[in-house]
Amino acid sequence: MASTFRLSISFLTLLLFSLWVVEAHTSRKLISIKENEGQDTSHLLKDGEFDDPSLYMYFTPNDLKLGTKLLIYFYKNDLQKLPPLLTRQQADLIPFTKSKLDFLLDHFSITKDSPQGKAIKETLGYCDAEAIEGEHKFCGTSLESLIDLVKKTMGYNVDLKVMTTRVMVPAQNSISYALHNYTFVEAPKELVGIKMLGCHRMLYPYAVYYCHGHKGGSRVFEVNLVTDDGRQRVVGPAVCHMDTSTWDADHVAFKVLKMEPRSAPVCHFFPLDNIVWVTK
Repeated sequence: MASTFRLSISFLTLLLFSLWVVEAHTSRKLISIKENEGQDTSHLLKDGEFDDPSLYMYFTPNDLKLGTKLLIYFYKNDLQKLPPLLTRQQADLIPFTKSKLDFLLDHFSITKDSPQGKAIKETLGYCDAEAIEGEHKFCGTSLESLIDLVKKTMGYNVDLKVMTTRVMVPAQNSISYALHNYTFVEAPKELVGIKMLGCHRMLYPYAVYYCHGHKGGSRVFEVNLVTDDGRQRVVGPAVCHMDTSTWDADHVAFKVLKMEPRSAPVCHFFPLDNIVWVTK
């Protein structure tokens, strides 16, 4: 059991280093994580639909079946522009709370009303906010703190598995990260009797992961999707939140799915740089 956990941690370390650019000192530049490659996706959008392709990640439990076709956007990251991964020693020297926002903006030479300044404020707000009923949440500001908090939340003596979304094509240089129609080519496989934490990379001057999971009411699936032309396959995790009654009524998922707020389950895929932890 312990060896399995160490193997997972080693895999995560390699994964994070492949996702982040490691620098010796704190970056003073905040980079947007989204790129849509300059591709025109308007031909895939219907009248009245959302212009931001990154919103196309939500679906309903009824969609989880062989043959369902969904419009999905899996965005690309430029590894040369990603914020750096800090060590715990580096991260602990920098305050990480909304109450120190003015100090942090000055520290990173970022103005309050700039997009970067607003992103910092939003990230700190997410991380400082109290967990909603039945939710586990935390923010990891270094690899060490992320691993420690995952173990504290999931259990010190459990076998853990790391899941990520992966895009596969015959030739690596032919991957397209734009908006595509994807079809489930296998029946989604539900992972039953597990605990789950989803860790989302946040916009911040250095690598920060916002991790959260629910004590009950969420279902996790492994999915296998293929584009219309059959040239690109995506495999990875998807989660369905079966109880949305405590969600913010203005959550974008309700607008994307055109449903009454808090009235029904919401499912979503994970961006390529997110990490999903599940117990085996």
